[in-house]
Amino acid sequence: MMKISEIESELKALKEQKATRVAEVRALAQSDDSDVADVQKGMSEVDELNQKITERESQRDAVKTAQGLSDPEEQTEERSLKGKENMEIKVNQEQETTEVRNFMHYLKTGEKRDNGMTTVDAGVVIPKEILDIQKVPTDVRNLSALINRVTVTSGMGTLPILQKNTARLTTAEERAENPQIAKAVLKNVDYKALTYRGMLPLSMEMIQDAPNLKTLLNTYVQEAKELTEQYQIGLVLQTATAVAAATTDDLKTAYNTGLANYSRQWVVTESFYNAVDLLKDGNGRYLLQDSIASATGKTLFGASVTVVADDVFGGGAKAFVGDPKAFVIEALRSDVSVEWDHNENYEHILAVALRADFKPADTNAGKFITFGSGK
Repeated sequence: MMKISEIESELKALKEQKATRVAEVRALAQSDDSDVADVQKGMSEVDELNQKITERESQRDAVKTAQGLSDPEEQTEERSLKGKENMEIKVNQEQETTEVRNFMHYLKTGEKRDNGMTTVDAGVVIPKEILDIQKVPTDVRNLSALINRVTVTSGMGTLPILQKNTARLTTAEERAENPQIAKAVLKNVDYKALTYRGMLPLSMEMIQDAPNLKTLLNTYVQEAKELTEQYQIGLVLQTATAVAAATTDDLKTAYNTGLANYSRQWVVTESFYNAVDLLKDGNGRYLLQDSIASATGKTLFGASVTVVADDVFGGGAKAFVGDPKAFVIEALRSDVSVEWDHNENYEHILAVALRADFKPADTNAGKFITFGSGK
């Protein structure tokens, strides 16, 4: 029987052979003079090498496992200690839904099963049980928590948005007939769900061996989704009514006027926060005040402050003041989905996609301030 060292040596040779052949096939695919048949033949050879590598790795793992077997007496003790653990594992496996089991099967084999699996376009939607497996700490700078998110059932359409009510009730004496309340103002917001894609740097072989695949996938997807939403929401907030401010009085005026009907808060860049943090009012008090109710621990003119990176607002000392929930709407067509794709090395790489659109809803609900160097 082959020793582990011999298997490892053969594995190394096979991997080197594969790397060389992949480079040759890539060169053929990029050459104008090459034949398609040669490329196909090269791909078949790469697949054969992958199979040989997988077989050798399986042989190596089997030998290592066999070498680590305990004596019969030790096995008896281990069996009693591991009995409870095995029972817990079996219970957990039985509690997994069909959707989760089929999804994990897809990740490891690329095969889509007909039942118990949600698909969208060419991808497979990640089950909610997996997305909830690890509670990622909520980032106080995450704008997705501040806006209005609506799940839609079609890729494009129209959402009716109720604008801020300005109508007042009247008494019967002021009007002989029944008082008529001003009609609610509905604004139609057109949306078209776009696909935001990214690549998870995991090959199919790596996923087959990953011990904590669900946690790994969940962490990456949550971070990618939040970053995507962060910058798309930032683009929408930048469309608010532009205000140039050079002094403290300019900031007060922007905050005090035109927004009385809305719940006001600040979303500011780090540069804006730093500039305002150095300012004082006429009594020598800093403009930013401490507050335990604010996520950042600070308020500006009594309203909470959320700080984002400068590039979320295009760079510089900039801020949105108003009601982000009324101003921005996210039309979510489907939650995060994944599908297997090929990279430049002919490897299967996991692609991640989110279908959504981000639109301004009530455009009177905020202002976008560019703060100058004045005091």
